[in-house]
Amino acid sequence: APKLGLKEYSSQSRAKKLAYFEVENKEKWNQIVEGDPVSFVNVRHPFERLVSGYLDKAPGGEYGGWKDKTFPQFVNIVLMQAKRKQDMKYTGIDVHWRPYNAHCFFCNVKYTVISKMETYDEDKSRFLEMVGLEEVDKKERMHVHGGDQITEQTKELFKSLSKEDKTELANLYRYELDLFDYNPFLY
Repeated sequence: APKLGLKEYSSQSRAKKLAYFEVENKEKWNQIVEGDPVSFVNVRHPFERLVSGYLDKAPGGEYGGWKDKTFPQFVNIVLMQAKRKQDMKYTGIDVHWRPYNAHCFFCNVKYTVISKMETYDEDKSRFLEMVGLEEVDKKERMHVHGGDQITEQTKELFKSLSKEDKTELANLYRYELDLFDYNPFLY
């Protein structure tokens, strides 16, 4: 962070850290893109992202109205929200589990690196080497649901879903499943 001119970065809240990377307006965005920046994005299996969002927000989480919802109830709400889509933007779906194609980042940004959650540590090392930064041996986790744990939790929670719900979810996330070569039948 100091090489990027970010002072006292490590002691700041997650929200403050993310604020450094917000783009002020479309004009500024166009300037950045015209400069051919090195860009990095990390993706994960959409079903794991959905389960992670559920675990964070629903059972006793920060979304009070969703408190104590079972996973099938949660999925039914998400699927109902998806049916209210507008031009595939899915504005009625929470940003944490909204399909990636709704943001269209992958249409508008020529990513230098597209990393998968499953290979993040290796990808991060390569990316840092690419941009000439040294990896700090600090394991700060901004998100607690990852790795083998989330895979197992996803398998377990998906057992409670009907075949129809699984099919609808595979349809909702079909573009990212295909784009990033994720198996829709893994769970």
